Parts: sequence; C-alpha cells; structure tokens
Amino acid sequence: MSVNEFTTGELVEFKGSKKGIIVNIKRKATFDEIKNSIIDKLESSIGFFNGAKICSINCEYLSDIQIMMLKDDISSKFDVEFIEEYNKKEITNFQTKYVTNLRSGENIEFDGDIIVMTDMKSGSQVSATCNVVVMGDISSGARVVASGNVIVMGSVSGFIHAGAHGNKNAYVVAGNLNPKVLQIAGNIAEAPDDENYEENKHNIPEIAFVSNDIIVIESYLPKTIK
Repeated sequence: MSVNEFTTGELVEFKGSKKGIIVNIKRKATFDEIKNSIIDKLESSIGFFNGAKICSINCEYLSDIQIMMLKDDISSKFDVEFIEEYNKKEITNFQTKYVTNLRSGENIEFDGDIIVMTDMKSGSQVSATCNVVVMGDISSGARVVASGNVIVMGSVSGFIHAGAHGNKNAYVVAGNLNPKVLQIAGNIAEAPDDENYEENKHNIPEIAFVSNDIIVIESYLPKTIK
C-alpha cells in the first residue's frame, strides 16, 4: 500500500514524494476541521505513519502561524517528523537594524527588520517595514509598528501593530501577551479596563492572529494538549 492511496475524503489528501509526505488541503474549512481530519487519518493508520516524514502542508488560506500550530499539534501526538523546506531564491538588499539602547521617548524607523536587544521603555517606539523582534519586554506606553510580524521574547503590556500595511496574515508572538492595544492589519483589540483583567492578565495566551476579521488570541502550548 502506498502513501498515495491515503486520503481523508474531500478535505485532506496525503501524497508521497521523494522528500516525504505532502498534505494537501483540498477545500476551505475551519482550522479545527482541518486539524481533526489530519489527526483522524493518522490515528486510523498509525502503524503506517509511525516514523513518517512530512515535507509540506499545502493550504492557500491558512496563515503561517496556523500551519505552525498544525505541525506542533501533530508532532505532539504522533511519531512523525516535519522536514523544513527552504526558499532557494537569492535574497538581495536584506537589511536588519540592531538596537542595543532604546531611551524613553526615542522613535526608531527603519526600512527592513528591527531587532531590539533590550527592553522597550514607556514612550519609546520602533517602526519597521518588515518584522520586529524584541529580546526583552515592551512596557506600557511603548509602541511597536511592523508591516510584518512581531515577536517578543519577554512580556508585552504596551501597543503592538503587526501587518501595518494591511497584511492580515501577520501575527504576534510573545512570552506573555497582555497588551493594552493589539492591532493586526485593520483589526484592533483593546484590553478591558477592569479589575478582572488585572487579576487574569497573566493567563492571557501568547499568540495573536486574524481569523474572519477578528483578532484571535490563543495559548501556544501544543505539546500539553491531549
């Protein structure tokens, strides 16, 4: 029996290739429907797929962060390996600005990626035409604006705008995500200004992305999900 014979009906199709298994999403469905369809097929033939290598999940409408969540959900439940595909196109004029010191009230704008190597203090701001990575915390009153994605290694209590030029596939990832204002493309979410928010803000999950024009914030802890 070959991998080419495994399908999950109309929604998901498994195909074999020289690099590994290709998973094709054949029609539009919700994220949970796609995830459950893939998991059901793997469970029904767990002996065959044990130790399998998946080289690609092809879906035109899922965002990068949703594909990443799918991969982690699958790898947390099954003995499968995902092989990363690299873009072989030559990248030219790639620019990255490293910020080692950011004072309160300072505003940095850059055509490319920005990597902030320290905490962002209240009143500071960075704006990038690509992605922003902050190695520390984003304090209340600090602002990050990026045309691409925003990744924060620490906690967020300030303002973040990802996908500033209208990219709804942009996402925000943080170790502790409790911003006062979070915007992705034209979609805005504001934290409630009440006692319940202050009591529970440390339980707010770490990933934000847009689904059906609504900012969705989810806990990114796939390996603990059973």
